[in-house]
Amino acid sequence: MIPPTHDNEILNKDVRWGEFKIGDLFELKPTKNYGLTNDYLFQTAGSTPVLTNTSMNNGISGYVDLTPTEKGNAITFSDTTTVDGVFYQPCDFIGYSHIQVMRPLKYTDNLNAEIYLYIITAFKKATVGLYNYGSKFNRENAEKTQIFLPVTCANLPDFDYMETYIKYMRKDFVALVEAYLTEAGLIDCELNSEEQEILAFEPQWGEFRVEDLFDTIKRGKRIKSLDRINGNLPFITAGTGERGFSSYIGNPEAEIFPENSLTIDMFGTVFYRGYEYGADDHVAVLYNEAAEYSKEVLIYMGACIEKSISGKFSYSRNFYASDAYDVVVLLPKTKNETPDFVYMESYINANKKLATANKIRGFDLKINAAKYIIQKRV
Repeated sequence: MIPPTHDNEILNKDVRWGEFKIGDLFELKPTKNYGLTNDYLFQTAGSTPVLTNTSMNNGISGYVDLTPTEKGNAITFSDTTTVDGVFYQPCDFIGYSHIQVMRPLKYTDNLNAEIYLYIITAFKKATVGLYNYGSKFNRENAEKTQIFLPVTCANLPDFDYMETYIKYMRKDFVALVEAYLTEAGLIDCELNSEEQEILAFEPQWGEFRVEDLFDTIKRGKRIKSLDRINGNLPFITAGTGERGFSSYIGNPEAEIFPENSLTIDMFGTVFYRGYEYGADDHVAVLYNEAAEYSKEVLIYMGACIEKSISGKFSYSRNFYASDAYDVVVLLPKTKNETPDFVYMESYINANKKLATANKIRGFDLKINAAKYIIQKRV
């Protein structure tokens, strides 16, 4: 590979582009799997990642004590969802039904993690907006996808440029993370004694009706894809990819829902919204105008609500705003039998600090090293 170049050379290079068909670059096959039900597959914890049809966490739903069925250093995607589920897998893993694996047909000596990440970005860009839950991103569609890649003077993929560019972007991203942590006051991620006590404390639990927790429960309004006008309002639909975000719209008929609220989609997935947005009719919106909850309290309650309705809703039985009135959720309670909002907020803040510490370790930020020595989380 080429030696490191100055950052300006990377950004200012006059890139030549070539078009390549995915099916000419990669062999696409279904992954091997154990054919077990989830109860048996995830029965024992281990270190082998299991890929499922999720668009989150790099497609990994858990780690088990079984022998991998597939070699790593490959691209994977689910043929049941959208392009949000295209990922690079660095480690050996266990496949799952409907998970496809892509392995190079040519240039096998050139491809590494950085180049794979570049190709995945080009892959997603070429297919954005073309596939959804109605029009699946299957193997056949993937194979015929044409992507644009940087090329050399000989019109071959410029792998040197791809690798160097991703390394530069990673370095730039780390700098942004450092700036964010400094501005947010999260540089010191050591838990104090109070935060440690919060995480170790076992609260008393009580049952509460969702309709008693929120004074406003509304259903979004359907605006078909073809009728959406480009604008600045985030529009939320069903799905976990991009947290349900579909597009920015400017339709005057769209209802604007407030920031600091929760959404529940047709599958029972709950997200916190810290911004104003519109929502379609497959989304329920929950907020409290009389006594506004903090962001941390809403995140905590949202997780508890999702847990209480998990597995009850699907394509055949959608969650609607009217269903929220029947939901009973378990929440920490005070001695007065009211929701313990102080505990919820403290718990989320402590976990936020702990999660930040783990992200710092994952990013391997090599600044102020002594400050970032973090004990392994148990």
